[in-house]
Amino acid sequence: MNKVSEPRSFEFEFNLRTRTYFGAGSATKLGEYLKELSFERVGIVIDPAIYKTDYGKKVLKSVEGKRFDTVKIWVYDLDGEPDYDSLDQKKSIFMSKNATPLVDCFVGIGGGSVMDFAKGLATLVVNPGKAIEYRGFPENLSPSLPTIAVPTTAGTGSEVTYNAVFINWNEKKKLGINTKHNFPVLAILDPNLTLSCPKSVTVSSGVDALVHALESYAARQSNPLTKVFARAAFKLIFNNLSKVLGDPSNIEIRANLQLGAYLAGISLMNSGSGPAGALSYPLGVHFRVPHGYAGGVFLPHIIKFNVKKGYDYSELYDLIENADKPKRKEEKNHLFSQKLFELCDSLGIPSSLRSFGVNKSNIDTLLKETENLGKAFTQNPIPFSVEDGKKLLMEMR
Repeated sequence: MNKVSEPRSFEFEFNLRTRTYFGAGSATKLGEYLKELSFERVGIVIDPAIYKTDYGKKVLKSVEGKRFDTVKIWVYDLDGEPDYDSLDQKKSIFMSKNATPLVDCFVGIGGGSVMDFAKGLATLVVNPGKAIEYRGFPENLSPSLPTIAVPTTAGTGSEVTYNAVFINWNEKKKLGINTKHNFPVLAILDPNLTLSCPKSVTVSSGVDALVHALESYAARQSNPLTKVFARAAFKLIFNNLSKVLGDPSNIEIRANLQLGAYLAGISLMNSGSGPAGALSYPLGVHFRVPHGYAGGVFLPHIIKFNVKKGYDYSELYDLIENADKPKRKEEKNHLFSQKLFELCDSLGIPSSLRSFGVNKSNIDTLLKETENLGKAFTQNPIPFSVEDGKKLLMEMR
């Protein structure tokens, strides 16, 4: 089998604009970090589960103890992923009667949805109109208020990217508010915050990070720098996802996953995603599948497709702990594809769409949505057409 040649370019742009603190206990210095950044009026969006924990209360206490002029806290109470209408509704919490912001920064303490909501608010409080008006990649915006990201899951990478995903329920599409004003000015990665994650969230977020690492590694717009981050991310995520369910209180495992997700987010932001990431959006919106599961169900199938067509993942296979090390690249690639199916199976990620309620009578919804994903599919290192996407959906129903 001939190795498929990759597009190579030594002229590229690479962004990394977020200051980062990493380590167990780092979140309990949140108030100190905010003071260092000269903020005095703080808006906080926090996950309800974290809000109830003793450690979450300790993090908030670090802010209250610094005597800021204003500390406004909203406990994220949405049922699922954020949408544009909710942004419009919650904006008023952080606005004065004169339609001016009551805060000068936003802190998102939670998973990707919470951090994305903080970014959305940071844009909306300084720009007039409805949130839906800023869908996609809006231009000519007033600069968003600064955001500080404190992830409590290890998955989305939102703590280091400017993207923020929101759902338009009228059109049943995920579009987002994506502006480079929303690069977090600070990310605080404290693995202690991930210890309270239930199994389903740990799996969903971890597989989401794995999708980011693998698709950004192979993306056509990848470059030498993104591959460095993607390789490091894959090693941390793959090897620790197989351990975390058996030892969920192990802070080292949790830290490795959190760092891996962060590195994968950096790679994704600077290269791009692929078919698994693209297909996850309609599956998530129409069948209410958590984002990580929605991408994870497709990922092994996409890797298998690429391997069959000659793409070389052999250097990633060499990073898998305790794996056999054959000499031939072709065998390594075959085993790499097999290992991904095995990992997803061990994590409870189904190999078909039936588990999510997809069947012959309703798959037309996904097939129709796939027609709009052609641009995203072009990121795949192997030509992957809309028809290939439809064929995959039919095979997985």
